[in-house]
Amino acid sequence: MSQLEQTVSRYRSLRLSAAADELTNLLAEAEVNEMSYLSFADRLAEHELIQRQDKRIRRNRKMAAFPAEKRLEGFDYRHQTTITKRQVNALLDFQFIDERNNLVFIGPPGVGKTHLAIGIGYKAVEAGYRVLFRNALDLVEELELAETLCVSVVVA
Repeated sequence: MSQLEQTVSRYRSLRLSAAADELTNLLAEAEVNEMSYLSFADRLAEHELIQRQDKRIRRNRKMAAFPAEKRLEGFDYRHQTTITKRQVNALLDFQFIDERNNLVFIGPPGVGKTHLAIGIGYKAVEAGYRVLFRNALDLVEELELAETLCVSVVVA
């Protein structure tokens, strides 16, 4: 086993899989740029952290169960008269999450409720929060099912 293979194996056993996967390329980059040992160690750690963050974001987006990919940057505020861009941006400090408050958009079809909710959800995931997206109908159905199961368990 070569020293490179042994090092990759050690990184994997330490659960540093991103560093292990990219070690050959990072070594080549370090050589070309004549990096110091400390700079290389920092670059290796930076790569691992970035990959872990990206993986966490992808996993949390998937778990959020967004029905579509919608971004706040693509929302057209000109057709929405009941909420402003400033009000939406004020939500992006996520104080409502920290205070354990829900965010609910109510209005007729086609005004952008889903787009806003998904866009804010994406920003929350990127900020490190876990999100669960549900529209009102699905939420009511899940609550009714949960209530039915709880009653059945209590009665039985």
